[in-house]
Amino acid sequence: MGINSDGYRGGLHSDKYDAYLKLAQEKVITWFPCWVHVRRKFFEAESGDLPLRDWVLRKIRYLFMLERVAWARSPEERLQIRQEKEAPIIDELIQKIKDRLVKGNLLPKSKFREALGYFCGLIPHLKNYTKHPFARLDNVAERAIRPLTIGRKNWLFFGSEDGGEAGAILLSFVQTCRGLKINPREYLEDVFRRLMGHSARKLEELLPDRWLLARTTPSKSRVILTRPPV
Repeated sequence: MGINSDGYRGGLHSDKYDAYLKLAQEKVITWFPCWVHVRRKFFEAESGDLPLRDWVLRKIRYLFMLERVAWARSPEERLQIRQEKEAPIIDELIQKIKDRLVKGNLLPKSKFREALGYFCGLIPHLKNYTKHPFARLDNVAERAIRPLTIGRKNWLFFGSEDGGEAGAILLSFVQTCRGLKINPREYLEDVFRRLMGHSARKLEELLPDRWLLARTTPSKSRVILTRPPV
């Protein structure tokens, strides 16, 4: 891992933004390009070498299928799956796409040519995620904020700066609930009902992770009565 002037050490998931690409080339970061963006480029290329396009999309789908299996296993097993199953698929993709570019006969401004070029620009970094157990095939943060991006026109009219801050807090709670597999509506309704009567010194008990823990941990004060033996 590299370290930059701000003291950051680690990896970065992102699309092919030039600033990130430069940091990766300078080895300031370990870059994990987003495979969803790679897939999108080929998905949008509806003309050109359609058999190769469909083959690439199928291979990328295999990668995501294998990742679902890998994330159900331990970090060590995840790395093994990636190295033994996923890395060879990526090598196959790289070879096939490079061969197609060398072959030529492509319209220079076509979306298919753009997809091939986009992919080849990422080749030095495409397998980085296979070497780090907690790296992802796609940009999880971007996926998490997608609902906010889609509805961002609604967020322009909170009414005031305080309203915007309150909205941001609520949206953060909603996304935290989703990450913890909690129904956001169930959580918020329960917390709002209890909030006024809850001690201000124990507000942390109402945070999503503590709320979930309280619901899944049996109460010690609960007494189970059984009929005495006859």
